[in-house]
Formats: sequence, C-alpha cells, structure tokens
Amino acid sequence: MAAAVTKQKLSAAKFAVLGGGVSGLTAAYRLLNRVKDPSNIIVLESSNRVGGWVQSCVTEQGAVFELGPRSIRPVGKAGMATLKMVQDIGLEKRILAVPRSHPAAKSRFIYSRGKLHELPTGIMSLIKRQPLFSKSLLPLILREPFVGRKQDDVDESVYDFFKRRMSVEVAEYLSDPLCRGIFAGDTRLLSLKSCFPSVYQYENQHGSILKGAFLTKEAPDTSVLSPLATLAEKERWSTWSIEGGMQTVTDKLHDILKQQGVSVKMNAPCTSLSMTSDGKLTVHSVNDQITVDHVISCIPAQCLANIVPLDWKPLADELSNIHTTTVGVVNLEYEGSVVPVEGFGYLVPSSDETQVLGVIFDSCAFPENDRHHGGKTTRITVMMGGHWFNSLFGDPDSVDPNHLQNVAIETAEKTLGIRTKPTSCLTSILRDCITQYTLGHSDRIKNIFDFIESRKLPLTLIGASYNGVSVNDCIYNAQQAVDRILESRDEIPR
Repeated sequence: MAAAVTKQKLSAAKFAVLGGGVSGLTAAYRLLNRVKDPSNIIVLESSNRVGGWVQSCVTEQGAVFELGPRSIRPVGKAGMATLKMVQDIGLEKRILAVPRSHPAAKSRFIYSRGKLHELPTGIMSLIKRQPLFSKSLLPLILREPFVGRKQDDVDESVYDFFKRRMSVEVAEYLSDPLCRGIFAGDTRLLSLKSCFPSVYQYENQHGSILKGAFLTKEAPDTSVLSPLATLAEKERWSTWSIEGGMQTVTDKLHDILKQQGVSVKMNAPCTSLSMTSDGKLTVHSVNDQITVDHVISCIPAQCLANIVPLDWKPLADELSNIHTTTVGVVNLEYEGSVVPVEGFGYLVPSSDETQVLGVIFDSCAFPENDRHHGGKTTRITVMMGGHWFNSLFGDPDSVDPNHLQNVAIETAEKTLGIRTKPTSCLTSILRDCITQYTLGHSDRIKNIFDFIESRKLPLTLIGASYNGVSVNDCIYNAQQAVDRILESRDEIPR
C-alpha cells in the first residue's frame, strides 16, 4: 500500500527549472531520468536559446569560435560526472581529447615585461631561475610545508594566501594571472576558501599545500564511473572538448528533453515567485503562471534576488551581494600558422598595464575545430576587461565592439608578432558572465542556504553563483542537488 502511495506522489510532483544554461539543462535531464512523468518538468529560459554562457559559433567555412568555455578538465568526481553524462547522451565519439604530453597541456605562458614566459613544468625548470622571478622557485616550494598555518578564521584573499605561504612574486605572477584567467577577477578581492576550496583545505587540514596535495585522497563515487572516464584516465587526458564546440553538449541535452516531453520555454523569464497556502511555489512569467512542488533556480543570484517574495528579504539581501563581472571576447582567425609558440595560451598579470586578461591558442589544442577547407589556419581568442572592464572600456552597453576588436588585433601583433590581418573576427561582450567569489562569499552562501532550510522552502539553488564556476562544477552540483530533492521527497527513480 505504501509503495502505491509513493508512486502516485511521484507522478504528481511538478518541477520548475529557472534557467536553461548548463546547470538548468543538467538538472532537467537528471529529473527526466528519475521522475516518472516528463511533462511535470518545466524549464523557463529568459533568452531565445539554451546553453547560457556555453556558446559556440561556427563560421561558413566551418571554424568554431567559442564565446564561453572551450575545454573541460577530466579531474575528480565532478570531471567524471561530466564525462558520464556526455557518454549517456551519446556524444562520446565526438570527444576531442588533449593528452598530458601535448604542448597545449604542458606549455602555458605568462606575458609580462614585453615577452612571453613559460611557466615551470618540471624539476629542472624549478631549479633554474625563471626570468619572472628574482630567484629559483625550488627553495620556496621546499620551505612551504614549514610555513605556519593561518591562526584565525578571517576569510583570506587568494593573493594574501600565496603571498603568505610562498612569496610576493608567486602571488603577483602566478596566482594573480590565474585568477584573471578563471574568474576574470582581482586576486586581492577573491576568497581563497571559495575560489580554491581544495587548496584551503590542504592548509586547514594538513598545514601545507604540498602535504595536502600528497595526502588528500578524494573519496570514490561509483555513481560517476563510466567507460569514458576510464578511457580518460588510461590515456591521461589533460583537457577535452568536442567536435563543433561545447554547445554541442547543451544542444543535445535540449534535444533529449524536448523529445522526452519536457516543456522548455524560450523567452520566458520568471518575473516573480510567490508561495501558496499549501506550501508550493507559483512561478510567474510574462504571459503565464504555474504552481509547482519545487523550484530549481539556476539563474544568477542577483536575478533571483529581484523575483523572490518580499518577506524573503534576508535571502534577497544576501543574493544581491553576489556580484558578477563582464568580459569582452574577440575570436580571431588567421591564414597559416602564425603563433610563434605551441601551448594553451598566455595570461597577463594585473601589474602590467594592459587591457587584456589573456589569449588562448585554440588551434593548438583543438585543430579539429579549425575551418575544414582552404589550408592551414590559426584560431585564437583574446579576453579582456573582467573586473576592470568599466574602468578600461566604460559601460558595457555603450562600448563599441570595433574598439575591442582593434585592441585584440593590436594585442596579437604586439605580443605574438602576428602582422597579417585576420580572415575572420567575432567580437562579443559577455555581460555579467562570471560570478566573483569575493571575501565573505562562504558566509553569504551559508546564510542563503540556512534561510531556505529554516523555512523549509521548496527551492533549490544551483549554478555558478554559489559553489563553483566551472562546467564540471555546474553539472555535478546540479546532479547532486536533484538527487537530494528526490531523496527528501521519498521519490523512487523509475
């Protein structure tokens, strides 16, 4: 009798997913595989396309320009979860893998003081003094395990952490450009605990980065195992992408959802949320409203802050304090092989007076996504702005894209010696695209989730605003969140 009641409850449960980016599509797909009636899953996307910041543009000649994420690391449980999902949706044969022995995996550069500097990759390069540093890095590394751990619980910036445990130069020329590459943010404002939680735990639990890296073993998760993940480990992949660009993954998820009867509504932003007397949530959009048992919000925190009920003000206040940054992205294609070095690309420290965050050598890692005919070409991507966008270029809404394009072309000439004109250019201004995990972020997240838990709200928050900005983080966190929702509802997977 109890089983029959549970099944009936399962078929009646209704879910609304706010946002059709990679988090929202993953959440809906996870629900599709666990909930009995696909028509009870509704995805509301505010724009005219799904995928969010995962966006690939293909030129008439077949070259792939990535506006957002362009590669994924097959690392940890989250990396394995992504590979498993890719295999589950039938895209494993379209994977483009980069082994650790490839130049795009081994060679990464910092551009500073007018030249490219290759980052150390082995013991010999650590022994030898690098031009960026006043002395060899090896003594700093050997000394690190003996540096005392932080004694208080005050949130520490990424910059201050590496300055304290290593040196000012490491903070300036390694952690600073790294944060510009990942978060397009200021390392002096970003929280180590939230941006690099594993590094924070290394010191917190073992007193050292080195000790923690050697002694910490991630608990296995058999639910994310797959033949594709096994292959990635066997072949020692460093990163991977996919034929046709990363949007291939989100497009396939969207196709599966539609084919299985999930309602995916475009141009349908949620304008407000309201509670019903029986504890459900009503989702109001421009031309419609639906009442559901549970809402999964994947939209940016500040957007959610604007639509929650008025009596959720403590929640709205915390959400409003999670900020984002804008990035200018210029994709360039050139005839021939024009980049003087092989590698993943370069980043620029904020101490250098430049408008550019870094340049990615797309063709080195994934030549399969170069144009199909007409001889050898080279694709690069120039990224600029970030935390400094407004001070460098002004309000994103009034910036002339041609100016960004000119900056990108001039940068390619100045830093890489590319003096020919590009054959193709694509300039994009990605407004509010990367969440900034600034100091105090972990406290904000705790307050947000404590508010939801204390009121027993049928609301789950996932996406890059909270616990990880990478594609892997978004996918894994979405899967885990859906599993927790269904477990709490005592619902049985079909």
